[in-house]
Amino acid sequence: MEAFALYLLKSVIWLTGFTMVYFLFLRNERFFRLKRYYLVAGILISFIFPLFTFHYQVEMAAPPDNITGFAPTDTVIAPAVQTVLKDKPIDYRHILLMIYLSGILFFTFKTVKHLRILLKTINKTKSNDLNRARLIRVSRFSGSFSFFNYVFINPSVDEKELDVIINHELVHVTQKHWLDLLLVELLLMIQWVNPFAWIYTGFIRQNHEYIADEVMLQQAPDPAVYKAVLVNQLFDSRVFSFSNSFNYSLNKKRFDMMKKIVTSPYRKMKILIVLPVFAIVFYAFATPEYHYITPYEAPAGNTLTSGSIEKEARGIVVNEEGTPLQGVKIVVSKSLIGVVTDESGRFAINRIPDGSTVIFSCTGYKTYTLPPLITSNSALRVRLVKDPDYKKGVSISTSDGSEFNALIVIDGVISDDGMGKVDPNSIFSMNVLKEKAATDKYGEKGRDGVIEITTKKKAAETQTTTSQTLT
Repeated sequence: MEAFALYLLKSVIWLTGFTMVYFLFLRNERFFRLKRYYLVAGILISFIFPLFTFHYQVEMAAPPDNITGFAPTDTVIAPAVQTVLKDKPIDYRHILLMIYLSGILFFTFKTVKHLRILLKTINKTKSNDLNRARLIRVSRFSGSFSFFNYVFINPSVDEKELDVIINHELVHVTQKHWLDLLLVELLLMIQWVNPFAWIYTGFIRQNHEYIADEVMLQQAPDPAVYKAVLVNQLFDSRVFSFSNSFNYSLNKKRFDMMKKIVTSPYRKMKILIVLPVFAIVFYAFATPEYHYITPYEAPAGNTLTSGSIEKEARGIVVNEEGTPLQGVKIVVSKSLIGVVTDESGRFAINRIPDGSTVIFSCTGYKTYTLPPLITSNSALRVRLVKDPDYKKGVSISTSDGSEFNALIVIDGVISDDGMGKVDPNSIFSMNVLKEKAATDKYGEKGRDGVIEITTKKKAAETQTTTSQTLT
């Protein structure tokens, strides 16, 4: 039921769009045959296009593999309660469906009934050959009309007007306007609830008469005679909805459209105004297809080589359990660009130069680089793997991710083990010496820089010694 309701909604919107474009931009134009193709195409599109669903891709970061953080809950057994039977609520959807189906049955029955009357009249009434059609003169119908290849005219019609009416109806027959009208009947059966469907039907019938009038005025020796015949048939009523009546839409507008006015052929380009309707409806009912960026677990050393423009990257860094990591250092080699992940593990880097290496590093985890970006604005989910060789301590790295091979001096003593045995919690202060300052104090050993570390124990001893000296 929901699927059909969605189809009907799409169909109504398509037809409404075609109706509005015709009413606002094409209704007063004089390229009648092109307008006929437009109107018929509108019905066919409203039937066919809703059957298809169009998609567009959306790139998103992949969700975590494991969802954690659910606290255990106690099992609660509900006490027995007495069951109370309630009346089932009214399902208004079924009521609306029954009303809609009743309307379809009504209009279907009406169309079938009229077709039976028409076929019965054809079978029981003598007809005359008109070469391209058959003429039936019957008093059962007051107005003149045509259907299929039959022209129906009341015997009371004056013989002087007979030829004009026959030629008019023959235009409908030869151009097969009855096909359009059968399509209209099918439209009204399905969209009888749509007021724009009824308006659209009127546009099609009206345009049929404009086409017939245009042909008749080109053939008639005296256009005034043709217009006079139209006026004489003014009070005859239309017989069947699927027939072309001679006097349909006989008003000032119809006579105005008979005037010979030269218009630019470029005005036909106005029909292209319907193209934005296509774009709007397609986009309104298109469904997104989410494309998740898979996690990267590449070894260190991969280089970013895609494209020749500056890239942007954003996303989240997680550990092996899928938990976001805060404080992950993310730097771009050969530049001063670097960021740190926030408390939710998220990051964003702008203007990554072409060919640069993006390095992710975090204490206790393996350092590695990001593989080539998929797009210039990639949504990423990066997973860091724990380093099994990691020893708790202090590590220092440069902006390109390489280790800083500085001379380590702990409490005035050069350390042969670097900083591997230093407990971060025991550090009182650190002093970094570079270039000339390092070599002046430590000679050639300080050419790569010096890190002077003072432990809390040494600082306390120094403070005690100073206090005793002052005393």
